Amino acid sequence: MRLNMSCKIHAETVERQMERNWPEGIKKTKQRLDIYHILADAVKPLTATEIYEELSKKEGGNSYAFSTVYRCLQTFEDAGILTKSTAVTSENAMYELRLAQHRHYAICLKCKERFPLRTCFLGDLNKMLPANMDDFEITGHQLEIYGYCAKCK
Repeated sequence: MRLNMSCKIHAETVERQMERNWPEGIKKTKQRLDIYHILADAVKPLTATEIYEELSKKEGGNSYAFSTVYRCLQTFEDAGILTKSTAVTSENAMYELRLAQHRHYAICLKCKERFPLRTCFLGDLNKMLPANMDDFEITGHQLEIYGYCAKCK
């Protein structure tokens, strides 16, 4: 049994989290399940390359094709169960599961390390919209802060 500690009150198994978040109509293939588990275990967003390398470790070098990783990530993104951020360029796209509590990051422009912010300070986004957008339905948001970490300054 694998636990996900993102819940502050009690740990939730990855399987239970997956059950709750898996979108209808998306098949649970071995490749998708393996990638989901890697993302669920991650403490920070991962690139497709990092996910591919983790799969290679778990499969003893007999990993999936890199294109399979991208297709699975695209399926997850289309289904809304992960967040993709392009941190400076699209070649550095990072992926993380979209859970109940979202995160924002400060990103070092030199080493590309991502540092999670303690809180979301955007507040009620509906109040920030212009008056002529009262019927706009906000489904999410993303915020990234760029600069240099202490190691790279």
